[in-house]
Amino acid sequence: MPSIFTEIVTGPSAWLGPDITNDPSWIHVFSPRELAELDSALAGVKARGGLALADIRRADFVLPSLGPRLLEQLQEISHGRGFVVFRGLPVERYADQDVEIILWGLGTHLGLGVTQNPMGDLMGHVFDHGRNYGDIDVRGYETRAHLPFHTDGGDIVALLCLRRAKSGGLSSIVSSISLHNEILRRHPEYLPPLYRGFRYIKREAALGDDPVSANPIPVFGCAGGLISCRLIRNQINAAYEKMGTPLGTLEKDALDFLDSLAQSPKFHLNMDLQLGDIQVCNNYTIMHSRTEFEDWPDPGRGRHMLRLWLSARDRRPLAPEFPQHNGYGGIAEIAFLTKPDETRVASRE
Repeated sequence: MPSIFTEIVTGPSAWLGPDITNDPSWIHVFSPRELAELDSALAGVKARGGLALADIRRADFVLPSLGPRLLEQLQEISHGRGFVVFRGLPVERYADQDVEIILWGLGTHLGLGVTQNPMGDLMGHVFDHGRNYGDIDVRGYETRAHLPFHTDGGDIVALLCLRRAKSGGLSSIVSSISLHNEILRRHPEYLPPLYRGFRYIKREAALGDDPVSANPIPVFGCAGGLISCRLIRNQINAAYEKMGTPLGTLEKDALDFLDSLAQSPKFHLNMDLQLGDIQVCNNYTIMHSRTEFEDWPDPGRGRHMLRLWLSARDRRPLAPEFPQHNGYGGIAEIAFLTKPDETRVASRE
């Protein structure tokens, strides 16, 4: 049985939505000087002509004053509250491809971009593809449906608002540490099944592969005195339906209780992301959700978010049964070179 953390966590990572709704400290508004640096960095990349995102490194995207501020915010994301919103990027001034470069360039100061699908895409595009949420081969970002609270596939998840919906599409986040605290207080009997974990459906399994994960994936893990969380409830439900094996009563009750806590206004924080807002979250201490949205009928005006998954430079200690997030692919060995401006990633299946 995995080691279960049985103490109430205090400190900035264990926040409640209502307590910080009106706290401006989690919003960093870009200054005119910082925006000028972003313009200059973008111009420098474009002057080199035809660089793919994977070829743009921190040394290529120089931010003299904003760079140190990003490192400060990285400490908050990794070791503090677990999230920050960067505000004020005038996305309407740029072509969409230029906004991608800016987001990627900012990301190089926070970590290393990892792939988000089997095609190896490093930049995710979150918009309504006209697909049905719940279908076995459909991922939530391809729909306009409400998405329950869940985690993604990187240490850090960044979401940039490129275009807003006509209505809906609120982004909600919740502290998984606060949820763990509440389960410990009210239903400690739910922690063992959550630490043991559950089988998952593989949404994009290759032809001939078993579509269900071979081993349970824990919801909670603990290492070095730090709790980490991982959950995609819809993929758990689909896995057990596929296997024809219903969840046990205790297991289902534990997951249902965790879902109900996350959905409670007592715990989560709603954000109506503005154009150019960039929400950056620690994927191990924050779960996120989205309300259903309605798009504008005009072509090219629909809700569109850019998404970046990053492996953090300072990687979180994780329990052996709680494997590291390395994007969508196989086992990734991430090595940061002697020079802090350079990174490389070597992957093997």
